[in-house]
Amino acid sequence: MREAAKRAGMSDARWRQISSGYQTVSGEQIPVTGPAETVARMSQVVGVTAEELQRAGRDDAAAALEEITPLPQPDTASAFSPPVDAVYQLLAALPPEAQDEVLRRLAREHPNAAQPFDAQEHHAG
Repeated sequence: MREAAKRAGMSDARWRQISSGYQTVSGEQIPVTGPAETVARMSQVVGVTAEELQRAGRDDAAAALEEITPLPQPDTASAFSPPVDAVYQLLAALPPEAQDEVLRRLAREHPNAAQPFDAQEHHAG
């Protein structure tokens, strides 16, 4: 759970609260509903699909998940070579904020490289 929380860019305590549906405050259990974007990141990390979120009544999180996973999977992108597929998988394992930072650094270090997409609008996943 700690690794999943880390990959989703959140604390393991917050992950537990959202997963269990409550948090303890002054000895009392208070209901917790995770924000759509947070639930989407959690879902992305553990492989929950947008359809599964919709079946669970979280259409908002399903929509957020679809927003953070717009790139095609490597097996459907015939132009990808095995090394590129490996890098893609590593990038996909990072939370969206970390993906953005990696793409910004690559653009800064290689300014003449072709920019196939806008790092602010696309995330691996």
